[in-house]
Formats: sequence, structure tokens, C-alpha cells
Amino acid sequence: MSTNRKQRVWHTAGTILLCLGLAACQIAGPDVPATDDTSAGIQANDRTSSFTFTGVGDNLLHDTLFVYHEQDTGNRDYSGMYSEVTPYFQNSDIAYINFETPCAGDAFGLSGYPSFNGPLEMIDTLAGMGLNWFSTSSNHSMDAGADGLLAEMAYINEKYPGIFYTGTYPDAGSQTMPAVMDVNGIKVGLASFTYGLNGYTLPEDKPWLVNVFVKNEETGEVNYALMDKILDPLTAASDVQIVSMHWGVEYQNQPSDMQKQVAAYLHKKGVEAVIGSHPHVIQPAELLESEDQQTLVYYSLGNFISGQDQNCTMVGGMAQFTIDYDFDTKRATIVDPSFTPTVTWISPDLRRYNTQLFRDYTDEEAATQYVTVVQGQDCSRAYVRDYVTQVMGKPENIQIVLD
Repeated sequence: MSTNRKQRVWHTAGTILLCLGLAACQIAGPDVPATDDTSAGIQANDRTSSFTFTGVGDNLLHDTLFVYHEQDTGNRDYSGMYSEVTPYFQNSDIAYINFETPCAGDAFGLSGYPSFNGPLEMIDTLAGMGLNWFSTSSNHSMDAGADGLLAEMAYINEKYPGIFYTGTYPDAGSQTMPAVMDVNGIKVGLASFTYGLNGYTLPEDKPWLVNVFVKNEETGEVNYALMDKILDPLTAASDVQIVSMHWGVEYQNQPSDMQKQVAAYLHKKGVEAVIGSHPHVIQPAELLESEDQQTLVYYSLGNFISGQDQNCTMVGGMAQFTIDYDFDTKRATIVDPSFTPTVTWISPDLRRYNTQLFRDYTDEEAATQYVTVVQGQDCSRAYVRDYVTQVMGKPENIQIVLD
């Protein structure tokens, strides 16, 4: 992505049209998943098991999020920004977030746009929320340099050895070492890729540092050899595979041809779910099916939290699904996939932030949004509902949870 487009002003006319207001739809949805999931664990009689997944989009740390918070509170505990959605992570077997911007800490200089670097304490906050999978490969992975990225990974390894991070590696051997999470007896393989690094290049002695799956950003040529190199041993070592893809075009609500092509490739590779990020706005989801394979694709979950200031970038998504696995047939079945909109709220003075599910968002909050008060844009419940309805449509077999 070009760095000049991550500012708080956008230049994409097509998206601005979508950021205005459309036709409404209402779809009922479930509550927070129960903690006593009786389907979890291998069943003695039929040798099946299952796991639940919850994932969210871009944790995009503009410096206003953490600088003003510390000035106003005197601490670096950011959990309050996420408190309304934390229970969803804590009640899922796999809880995913697109890490988006590095958190290498003060030693590398805290910064926002265009080269981001957040505090190490943000890692503490995300870990405390119950998130156990960070996708750390993005176009910002090298913003704090190779040493900053290595420091971030070292911090996670030392303090949170139970958290999986994918797409970046502390050493050469780790790149081809499959990341496999054992969940209720199911071996779940995890992988991440990014299209590029915002003009940064990988060090000559560390070409393994980040999974960059596009050979040439101008032509969009995909490095399928690299993807095979990562995915083939992952498939051999796991029962189910979930892949995070940092791809697509910023501020575009429809997936690009390249996204569609790579999704089809991942389906053929046998991947069960694809979680997309990078556009900073939501994109549709679909279930790809062939005779012996299902692949659930969320093309973009948008922003989970950020300092961006267009009404469309306030809206993100939470992906949830269950995967049932039969150890005898080696078949995975995707059950109850859903997309639940999230909304970021930013105070007019840019000093307070939070993210919540759309169904908990009120018009009173909308009236005090930065984008409403300062930008003069509609961010009402009606706007969010209509925007989500137009972008997501009514995908077959995927529930859009608006209430």
C-alpha cells in the first residue's frame, strides 16, 4: 500500500460513495458463545471433535490512541478500549487479531503514521483479552526495522509462549516450521502472508523475516512457490488449516481479482478458512465449496480499532465459526459461520477510543463520534446498518448478525 493513503483523509471516490447511506436490513443473531461447549473435545463414540473461532480485523495504532491514553490515565493499560468485545475472545478456542502495526516499544521510538510503532504494553493488553493468535505480517511489519520486529517477537516469545504469531519469524529455521495449535485434539495449522512492506525491503541476511507473497506489486504477480513452501509442510502437520491474508486494495469494498485468485488457490490447497485484512474497510465473505472441500473466505474484516476518520473506516467485522472434524474421514465441516459488524468510537478531541459490536452501538454515541462532530459525516446506526447490508449482501450459508 502507498503510505500516503493511510492518513486520516482518503482519496478513493468509490468508497466515499459507499460511506454515505443506503437501504436497511435486519437479521437476528446469536449471543456470546457459551463457555460450556458440550461439542468440544474428542467424542468417544464417533471420533469427532470441534473448535470455535473468533477473529477481528486491523489493530491500527495511530499514535493518538496510546499517547493521549497515557497522558490522561498515567498508565499503558489499554484494555478499556476493548472491554466490550473481550468476552467473545475469551469464550473462543481460537481468538485471532490482525496485529497490523508493530509494537516494538520505546527502544525503537513510539510513532504513528506513516511508520508505526506501538508500546510493548499493547501486547500485554491483547494477551490479557484472551487473544491467542496474532497475524504479524502486514505492510507495516518493517516499520520499526528488522531489529524492532525481532524485539517484538522476542517479547511475545518470552512473556506469552502460548500465543501463536504467524507470518514473521525470529530465525531462518522457523519459517518452514509449521505453526500448529492443538485444539480439542484437532491439529490446526496457522499461516499468514502479506502482499508487501510499504517500500521497505527485507535484509539480505534475513529474507525469511516476513512472508511476502507478491513478487511484484505493480504486476500483482503472486509468489506461489513461497506459499507452497509454507503451506505444504503445514498441511502435512495439521488436520485443518486457517490462513490470514494481508491483501487487496485500500478503501475498496470489493475484493480484487488477485484476492479472488489467491482464495481459489487456497481452496485448492485444502485450506478451511481465510481471514483477510488490509483494505481498512469491510469486504464480502463467501463459502467456496467443491466435492470434498469447504473454504470460508472473509475477504476483509476492516478496522478493529484505529485513528482513521471516515465513517466507513469506523466499521469492522468479527468473524465467528465452528469447525467440526471427523478423524476417520479426515473431513472438516464449517458450522454456523457469521459476520458481526463492529464500530469504533472516537471522542471529538481524539483522546478516547473504544470498539464494540454494532448491536451495542447507540445513536447517542454516534452523535458524539469524531467523524460526526468534526468531519460532519453520518455514522448513525442507520448508516452502519445500511452500509454493512450493501457491502456484505446476503451470502449463502453465512449469517450477517445485525441484532
